[in-house]
Amino acid sequence: MTAKRARRSASDAIRDDVPYTMRLSDGRTLVVLVPAEHCVRDVSGEIGFNVKGARFLDRIAAVAMRMPKAPTPGFIVTLREALGLTQLQLGERLGVDSMSVSRWERGTVKPSPAAVAALDKLRRAAARRGILVAA
Repeated sequence: MTAKRARRSASDAIRDDVPYTMRLSDGRTLVVLVPAEHCVRDVSGEIGFNVKGARFLDRIAAVAMRMPKAPTPGFIVTLREALGLTQLQLGERLGVDSMSVSRWERGTVKPSPAAVAALDKLRRAAARRGILVAA
């Protein structure tokens, strides 16, 4: 990297958290502040998000959106991470073992309708009380 390019990168650094709005599937609009360290400027000067910023937004969306009838493995992982739980902790709260949670997250087994309902109950409780999504 040249000195000129390094100076330009430093001057283009994003210093403040960036407000971001997302439209949820039920028509609601969610507004969050994305931490500045998860934001980047592209060559045109537009603000975008790095990988950690995208994961941050995914976790917020997982808690805020409606529970799908058949949640994907990625959704289950993202929701569990947003809730700040390990596979063991999630299993304990749902009344299943951690291997079941692992199998859901790998996609080798789908959660039962009762497990999906229990996941949704956890999601709704977290959304009502508010959660801190690790940035």
